Amino acid sequence: MTRDQSRWTRQPSTAPSTLNRRKFLSVAGAGVAGGSLLTMLDARQAPAQIRGTSLRMLKWSHFVPAYDAWVDKFAKEWGDKNGVKVRVDHIPHLELPARYAAEFAAGGGHDLIHFAGQILTGQYYRHLVDLSDIATGLGRKYGGWMENAKSAGQVGGTWYGVPDFFIAIPLLWRKDLFDSVGRPAPKTWDDLRTAARLLKPKGKPTGMQFSHCNDANHNWRALMYSFGVKETDPSGQSVAIDSKEMREALRFAKAMYDEGMTPEVFSWDDASDNRFLASGVGCWIHDAISAFVTTKDTNPKVFEHTYVLDEAQGPVAKWNVGEPNVWAIWKFSKNIPAAKEFIQHISDNQKHAMTASRGYNMPFLRDQYKKPMPVLGADPKLSALQEQDKITAFFGHPGPMTPAAQEVLTTFIVPDMFTRVARGAAIEDTMKWGVGEIRRIYAKHKAS
Repeated sequence: MTRDQSRWTRQPSTAPSTLNRRKFLSVAGAGVAGGSLLTMLDARQAPAQIRGTSLRMLKWSHFVPAYDAWVDKFAKEWGDKNGVKVRVDHIPHLELPARYAAEFAAGGGHDLIHFAGQILTGQYYRHLVDLSDIATGLGRKYGGWMENAKSAGQVGGTWYGVPDFFIAIPLLWRKDLFDSVGRPAPKTWDDLRTAARLLKPKGKPTGMQFSHCNDANHNWRALMYSFGVKETDPSGQSVAIDSKEMREALRFAKAMYDEGMTPEVFSWDDASDNRFLASGVGCWIHDAISAFVTTKDTNPKVFEHTYVLDEAQGPVAKWNVGEPNVWAIWKFSKNIPAAKEFIQHISDNQKHAMTASRGYNMPFLRDQYKKPMPVLGADPKLSALQEQDKITAFFGHPGPMTPAAQEVLTTFIVPDMFTRVARGAAIEDTMKWGVGEIRRIYAKHKAS
């Protein structure tokens, strides 16, 4: 699954699951990317010993191409000012874990890496540089970290990664279609289910992925957590998913599928719901705001009638499940000082980064939620996302993102449980299978 190094060019390969998201404002933000960054660079003086060195970093191909352009320019200008030759390699997010594994096995590769979606801090921490000085300093400087950020970057209380941003996954819904069946703006999962039931006979169903993709992992967890499901206890050591709340979530999902979806959702990837909304067919989807803004170019009429709900209220709670992104440095990095300086510098420029991403990159630091936030504060449809930090959870909730929780995520056990029930399997049989698989993974990690 690794790539020949000659293919790591600035023109990133694009996985099928990223096609529609990669179209998201391919030229938007050009003013930010094209403008001079020298005023930002003046804020911090890097140590003299990094002059004359090189820095290689590995990042994913962002769903907002304008952000990749901004990062490349930002890195180059930082490097030019500090005498560092910087190379940024972008590859599709689903290929990153294989690349990390190859570099770890070889004991060499990039100096600075970026965990995206699949957070492997707990898996590799013994081979990562302690970044507590940077993370602690950023927390003090910007009002503290979101509590959930700690499990993305810490292992045993030590910061082996510095959280960069997370991707919020709200609800995108069509007001004109809801109006056509006399439904008000949705607030709850029941509201969404009712609207889909009324609109499916009119050829306007909903859809959520019953498949092996990132969207399926976070969408069904948002439903689960809002129904009160706990994957583990707060320590992350004991599996807690075998509950009446999980059974209720499965039962609800089965009804929502039967009443409001079509079988195509069993083959959907991460981009399918984007296309579904932009086509004008979908009455609502659960997806990142890239899907919202993409329609501005592909179907302006749909965009005009599409609104954003930060998350649907469940019977017990209201939790949105984000996709975290974290900086880390290999111990075998050839330029640890420059890698640390770059993390510090880009973290100090989070507002510029968020603007370049068109509001897509959500901050982990509390003070960065002061209103108005970049992009979000200027758009009434997106303004509710300015308080997303209060309702964001990550996989493993309410426990941390442990290596065991990561394996449960990457093996798609949770989406498979929802898929089995949607296809007609008995809930108790599904629970027996799913809980068994999850407990097996946790037991393996405890024994290792």
